[in-house]
Amino acid sequence: MQLAVREVYMPAHFGNSWECFGRREMREYLAESAWWGFNRYSDWFDTIDLSDPYAQRQHYQMAHALWDRKRAAFQAAQAAGLECGLVITPNHVCVDQVSPQTVAEKAHPEVFGQLVCPSKPGVRELILRLYEHLFADLAACGVRLRAISPCPYDYGGCTCARCQPWILTFAALCRDLLALARRRHPECELHPVGWWWKEAEHDQFADWCDREMPGAVASIALHIPYGQRQPPQRMLPSNSRLRAFVHNGYADAAEPRDVYGKWGPVIAPTRLPATLQALAERGASGFMAYSEGAYEDVNRAILAALSSGRASDVPAVLREYARRYFGASAAAASEWAEWLPAWAEPWRADPTTLRPVFEGLAKAAPDSWRLAQWRCKLRLFELHHVIGDGPGWSAARRALAAEWLDVTEELQRWVWRLGPQRHIFGEKFLMPGWFGSYRQAVGLPGETGAVGREV
Repeated sequence: MQLAVREVYMPAHFGNSWECFGRREMREYLAESAWWGFNRYSDWFDTIDLSDPYAQRQHYQMAHALWDRKRAAFQAAQAAGLECGLVITPNHVCVDQVSPQTVAEKAHPEVFGQLVCPSKPGVRELILRLYEHLFADLAACGVRLRAISPCPYDYGGCTCARCQPWILTFAALCRDLLALARRRHPECELHPVGWWWKEAEHDQFADWCDREMPGAVASIALHIPYGQRQPPQRMLPSNSRLRAFVHNGYADAAEPRDVYGKWGPVIAPTRLPATLQALAERGASGFMAYSEGAYEDVNRAILAALSSGRASDVPAVLREYARRYFGASAAAASEWAEWLPAWAEPWRADPTTLRPVFEGLAKAAPDSWRLAQWRCKLRLFELHHVIGDGPGWSAARRALAAEWLDVTEELQRWVWRLGPQRHIFGEKFLMPGWFGSYRQAVGLPGETGAVGREV
């Protein structure tokens, strides 16, 4: 199942691990990622809530702090032997670059963000100027980009008549961005990401590229929807290679969702090998593994080790993981390799049988965040099963729900060492089904609303 391009995409934003990691932490984590078998690292300079760091240099603001941290991460990736790639959402720009004269039309739920319309006067130049600064910035600190990976959606898009079809407006931006990147990074290739593309858009994009920039698209990372284990068949530009955009942040089962660390760490011991096998059979050149935080650390090891040939199967990966991080003996490593996959479908897992095994194994393991996160997951599910459904909130049931929230705080603040959680990590996203009525019963601020999904 060995694949040539094994890219880990670690967008540092929304308060996730990669935004919060310090320089040393990121150096160590990227070195471990390379050890397991990844050979390319990428990040996204997400501009959400940020002003243009190149327009104002007198004060050191959030944009400057995040940009510095991201540059340091790219340097650490190169030092670890990883190639560097940059994810780009072309018309999602800095908050102070959006005005009545530049703003995009957003008449569709999949079109959102701090968006500008490339069809308005001067806006294409605004977009390219932002990335000209960024490409030069990375080159100046010694980062050599091997790939740019533009995305038309999430964030991105414009629904105005002049930008339709949007995928072709996006294609023209890709062409301009590639030419601009190669001025500073001559080895840079174009590897668009197919997240949320429709089948017709793939056809339109391929036809346009073959006509307007033949041979320029090195690959497209096709989107694998939740619950699927390989990307659908899609038209690609001539000479373009198939890759996949692999969601590394959820368990085997798509429903109920165990994703983004809301319920602790995740493991997908069946889904990920099946995806890699399918990609190998289809002659894919590789994948981009979408990683939103340290909670998917076990999945990172599985995906990288199997696709690089470091390990031949999942049990071998998990035994090595247990030896490396839990200090496990050969016998204990085999027990860990049986215990961890029990969380592949966590709502079917039985905490009453998993608890004594964990306690026995944990006694011999050194204290670490990797161990603590699984202890927290086990407790979250124990509490969830006891809390149950229904509207009534006795004092005992309130205490259990309060402890559930305390364990999530422990995960975020003391295990993963995170700060304020935004967007997909917010308290409204993927909360337990009982949380809405509990919030009302105890008078917590805010409301569950219709954001995200409940389980």
